[in-house]
Amino acid sequence: MAQRAPIRPTTRIEEAIGFVGCFGVLFLGITVFCEVTGRPALAWALTLLVCVLGVLALNRWRTSVLRRTADAERAIVRTAAAAPVTIVHAAAEPTRHGADATRGADG
Repeated sequence: MAQRAPIRPTTRIEEAIGFVGCFGVLFLGITVFCEVTGRPALAWALTLLVCVLGVLALNRWRTSVLRRTADAERAIVRTAAAAPVTIVHAAAEPTRHGADATRGADG
């Protein structure tokens, strides 16, 4: 089984921004086409406005999620930095010579 990378907390929000933004570009093209050809474009322009407001709302949500996770990471780093670090040196184990080395721990 392939290993997966951890999912960023903003992945779904970024996908939604791309989805709504794609439709925003589509509605922009339709609105410009209707304006150039003289057709009524008010409904298309209002739909474009909804898409733009949707992208702005999603972007604000993404920013708040990023800020929240950055604060949590900083708190973890601060806690780890404040913890005392103790270095323990392992005592040298005496070496076994002769018959003791071949017998093992049971004797």
